[in-house]
Amino acid sequence: MSTNSRGNSSGRNRVGVVAMEFMKVVNSNKTFYWTWKDLDYLPYAWLDKKDLKTLPTPFYIFSIHPDCPIGFESEEKDELTNIILLPDSFDKLKLDNDFRKDLKRVEKKNEGLRLVYNEKDALDKSSKWFLEQWKEDKKEFARRLEIWKEKCYTISAYLGEELIAVHIAMKEKDTIYYFGCWWNREYKSMSTPIFLLKKDIEKAIEDKIKIYDLEIGDEPYKKKWGVIEKPTKYYAVMTKEFADYLEIKKYKEINKK
Repeated sequence: MSTNSRGNSSGRNRVGVVAMEFMKVVNSNKTFYWTWKDLDYLPYAWLDKKDLKTLPTPFYIFSIHPDCPIGFESEEKDELTNIILLPDSFDKLKLDNDFRKDLKRVEKKNEGLRLVYNEKDALDKSSKWFLEQWKEDKKEFARRLEIWKEKCYTISAYLGEELIAVHIAMKEKDTIYYFGCWWNREYKSMSTPIFLLKKDIEKAIEDKIKIYDLEIGDEPYKKKWGVIEKPTKYYAVMTKEFADYLEIKKYKEINKK
């Protein structure tokens, strides 16, 4: 359960400077905290010192970029980064031999696919697969589509005339952020999401991109890419009692009202 409220702070993420709109998150015991509304849709959060003066309280945000000077390092394994430093050729990536063999098999399975870059309505055409998997609230999904259509590029994969997968990512300066793949699970044996990810990494290297960021998470497929794991950060402003309830170790304490 949540309600939205617009804040007057400005926040920064890897998309650039944005207005930070806040969302109230209500817990099962009727307590609540405020957080950044778009946290689930964009890679990482970012706080500047000036933001701290105007944050609503109680406040809690996670997935803050490791380079941000604000925040406390997370100890959660599923909140580590998965950053690929791109060399000047795909062969120089730090991949083990078994994974390279797997990639060759995946390439063979998908060699008959037709790829379409930035196809119009690609997200709309593939959204049913995302919704079947995650059952996202209609308003939240509408917000996701709004942001992703503005920020992301796509790679559509067709088997004959049938769309079977859409790869979604975003370029910002010298970094590509991987948002995921919406795909038809009837074709699970083809491993098309991995195929599309490989193709996009190859293109990023060709375009001299420096970083391919798989974002946070402990999914096994991410760890196979020779990623750099750095702890992301979180920031909390709340009473001691509330921090204890949320099991948050480090926070800026405020007095109970």
